Amino acid sequence: MSASTSACLLARLLASGKFWLKRARIQSPDLGEGTPPPGADGALLADVRIEGDRIRAVLPAGEAPCCAPGLCLDGGPVRPRGGCNAVGPGQPADLTVILPDGARLDMEKGRIVQPEPPRSRA
Repeated sequence: MSASTSACLLARLLASGKFWLKRARIQSPDLGEGTPPPGADGALLADVRIEGDRIRAVLPAGEAPCCAPGLCLDGGPVRPRGGCNAVGPGQPADLTVILPDGARLDMEKGRIVQPEPPRSRA
């Protein structure tokens, strides 16, 4: 999937405000009791549910409903951004998402942050 295709799909998902980031790699997760432990590398492969401006759920990869709208990251990392220090339920959906093709998307409150256009040198 190309960067533009992934970005277009994610933009459509974001319009609803409720979607999954499937098969996301979360480094050093601290998700509380009842969640699977991270792997030997300190990362957890997970399905991350976004609703509005918050992360609502983090499930082991493959446990999100198969027909639920989402974007499969194929192990691409999802990291907190903007002062957040965790990816977990109840946390703000302020995230950096790396798509399977290596493209980077920054999210703030569950929405894509548009990069600043380059300033012209006059």
